[in-house]
Amino acid sequence: MSLRTKEILRSSLHGFIVKGEGEAALSFAREYGKGFLCTGDDAPCGSCPSCRLFESGEGKGSNHPDYIEVFPTKKTSKASIKKESIEEVIDEAAMTSYLENGKLFVFQGFDTATPEGQNALLKLLEEPPQKTGFLLLTEKPELVLPTIRSRTGYVDLGEEDRRDEELRHRSFTLIQKIVERREEAFLARHMVDEEKDRLEDVLRYMTAYLRDVAVFHATGDMERIDNKDYGPMISEHGKYMGDKVFELYEAVLKTARYLERNVNKELAMEWLFLKFGGLKESDRQ
Repeated sequence: MSLRTKEILRSSLHGFIVKGEGEAALSFAREYGKGFLCTGDDAPCGSCPSCRLFESGEGKGSNHPDYIEVFPTKKTSKASIKKESIEEVIDEAAMTSYLENGKLFVFQGFDTATPEGQNALLKLLEEPPQKTGFLLLTEKPELVLPTIRSRTGYVDLGEEDRRDEELRHRSFTLIQKIVERREEAFLARHMVDEEKDRLEDVLRYMTAYLRDVAVFHATGDMERIDNKDYGPMISEHGKYMGDKVFELYEAVLKTARYLERNVNKELAMEWLFLKFGGLKESDRQ
């Protein structure tokens, strides 16, 4: 088991959005699932009844009654996770686990879940039965409802390969500067010029930061955020951004879509910066 999976298993969170491609995300989910359901001292121990049962299904957990994978179904022209499937999960989650060590539900392609289905799952995520976990696998986490995103952890399976610590720091502090003083929204143009070939990464880091702010705003729980090394700054922003953080989050995603369509980069980024501009000053008035 990878160190990263072990770290996530130690988390107190019961649900995660996992960004990753199909098979890679499923492989992670199965590795996590084996550890999550293990009854040994060092999960996964490989020798407890749960681990042996998990491995008997070709290591995919198919024979484990407490490990449940949910896939999109195709009743119309487009496959999706229907509300009916999520209602079945809700019923199953209310039942006692077979091995009495909890249950794990894994949703493949969760971004295909209908809004009705996602809303149906929301209450279960807010008040899950004891020892019940959820992995929401998706290649497009931006299509998951903000209310779901704010109540789950976030795992990007490709993040470690792409992370640039200096650019991450610049992107995070850029938000801080702009919300402090509206003039910074115009002064930030220099960063657009300097990072014009990496603006997609800047937006990715901004999205990750705002997600943490939204999580803290919704829950007040610092254990739920991913960028714990920026905890004080995130908690401060969570306190005064309020519900505005969801609007800012969507604005960053919208800007990313603009860049994909080859909209003028300078104008798109300036529009975004002005959304943030002087937010803290307005809060003081």
